Amino acid sequence: MHFRFDFWKALQAAGVLLDADDGCMEYIRLLKLLYVVDRELLAETGRTLTGDKAYAMDHGPVLSRVYSTIKGETPDAGSWSDFVHRDGYKVELRKDPGRGRLSKREVAKLLDVADRYRNMTEWEIVRQTHEFSEWAKHYVQGTSTPIPWDDALRAVGRDDMIPIAEKEVATRRAVDELFGG
Repeated sequence: MHFRFDFWKALQAAGVLLDADDGCMEYIRLLKLLYVVDRELLAETGRTLTGDKAYAMDHGPVLSRVYSTIKGETPDAGSWSDFVHRDGYKVELRKDPGRGRLSKREVAKLLDVADRYRNMTEWEIVRQTHEFSEWAKHYVQGTSTPIPWDDALRAVGRDDMIPIAEKEVATRRAVDELFGG
């Protein structure tokens, strides 16, 4: 199942998480928190917030487009850096990207995850994500291996959400074909 990446939702989600953490954090922390949000929303609703693809990397699961954008490697990197500035391994909120593309449920999930992980260092969060069975199943040292979202659903005991998520993807694809999304 492949969701469609939504740059503006990912940016606004990053803005919410950064704002909840005094506007600055290590980007590895941001990547882990966004992954946790996507994983949990998928289990609850059958869709992710960002629409990004997950990969198993040395420091745990990573959302690939968000990571590439933070590193300045995507066409959207310029727009991203208007709002979120990277300096070495830190990212800082330059200006608020707003929340208009995010639902109340998504904002609540972002704030909930930020609060639950507030007292953990980024490396404690990395260690915790190493316990996610979908990461362990696909991790190969020194590589970047795709993590299918259905494996994330199985990992959290939500196999029942797989058909719902697949229907969500199919519906989005049909709408995109009809309206050129």
